Amino acid sequence: MCVHLPWSVKTLIEEISIDDNAFIEGMKPEKKLIAYGDSITHGYDALRPSNRYIAKLADMLGAEEYNKAIGGERFFPELAKLKDAFVPDYITVAYGTNDWSCMDEETFKHKCKAFYTNISQNYPEAKIFAITPIWRKDMSEYREFGDFRKVEQDIRSAVMDIKNVTVVSGFDFVPKDEKYFADLRLHPNDEGFGYQAENLYKEIKVLI
Repeated sequence: MCVHLPWSVKTLIEEISIDDNAFIEGMKPEKKLIAYGDSITHGYDALRPSNRYIAKLADMLGAEEYNKAIGGERFFPELAKLKDAFVPDYITVAYGTNDWSCMDEETFKHKCKAFYTNISQNYPEAKIFAITPIWRKDMSEYREFGDFRKVEQDIRSAVMDIKNVTVVSGFDFVPKDEKYFADLRLHPNDEGFGYQAENLYKEIKVLI
């Protein structure tokens, strides 16, 4: 049994009862996964913590999840300068959708490149996956950045000379139908997260 604690409320365990002569032994996955991202990676709108796409991916990879996603976050190079005391086996990075909404393309290119450069230098032995944004219903609306699909193009350009970063296109991971999104436009619901996890794992498993 695996218990996923919620991120949005405090959890208090008051009592646990087990049968006589029974015992609980913690199990540590062999691998470690660091996940950077925004509210989608954080798991916003998942009805249960275990339904988040990144939780499902970590389970499929047999990895312990270290989730560093922050709601509303964009590429923030200073965050990628911070190094953990352990060496992760895998790192996923899933920014871009908020960047498209909030900044011009040239600023994005600079921040994206700096983020991946910093994280690659911190973890040169880790397999880093640059996951480009999933579909969003309002992607045709005007933004200063320009065409939403250019986010993926710019990410590919930013990492093309960074050896341990592989781009994974996320655009088709969740069906392009509002019924798979809790807010009908951006954040996947549990079913959408299921598609996202399965499709992401299919891409990653052939790269590791």
